[in-house]
Amino acid sequence: MEEQAVNELISFEEEHKVVRTNTSYYDLKWGKTANPAKNNTWNWAAFFLTSAWFAYRKMYKHFFILSLIEVIWFSLLCFVDIPEWSDAIVFGGASLITGLCANRWYYKHVKNVLARAEAQPEQRKEAYLQIKGGTHMGIAIGLSILALVITFGVGAGLSFLPTKTNIKDVVRYGDEAITLETYNDHPKWTYIKKEGRHHVVQFTGYDYTEKEHVRIVFNVYLDKQIYEWDKIYINGKKLNKKDAEDYEYWIEDSSAY
Repeated sequence: MEEQAVNELISFEEEHKVVRTNTSYYDLKWGKTANPAKNNTWNWAAFFLTSAWFAYRKMYKHFFILSLIEVIWFSLLCFVDIPEWSDAIVFGGASLITGLCANRWYYKHVKNVLARAEAQPEQRKEAYLQIKGGTHMGIAIGLSILALVITFGVGAGLSFLPTKTNIKDVVRYGDEAITLETYNDHPKWTYIKKEGRHHVVQFTGYDYTEKEHVRIVFNVYLDKQIYEWDKIYINGKKLNKKDAEDYEYWIEDSSAY
């Protein structure tokens, strides 16, 4: 009964005209459900490759939608403080949704291509199916590279906007910042103010090993994407120049390992 329902929805011979490669895989996947246009089956290739898989299968609408989401996400990182682990949730979620829904989406794509092919003049149908159907590794690689370039290009360009997040990122994504966050519990980066050409950013944390409250003030030059140490406070007391230099050198040396 289920097999009959599937055959009524789509002829496998007709489907092969669009799929062209790895047809037995989709025969199997779509044959597992009574209505492949509504029911999902898992696709590992789509799970791992996500947008590249869409480009490979010439599903360009899906490719550009997912790529646009990635651009928006990377752009958002320049305006809002978002935990680094959120990347795993966003991109992991995108992979899960793609892997789960890919076969259903591809089935609908195949049906749409077949319907549009029927509207073509008889002498152009085969050429249309050949252009719209099958796979294309070169297009998949080319579009994927283009999407990466655009995504990181937009992110790099927006990183020079004078937002509080961008200004703090100049410091907190450096090796010294990673060392400070490793040595101190409850690390926190705070934008303070702008002073002339530079911005003031503050780091606070608690060093349980030394039983010390740590507060460090940095001067950030956003246009040059550089920063400098300014003042260091331990348990509310400002360190003198020599002790501050020793503390800074200690963090720098520890960051080299």
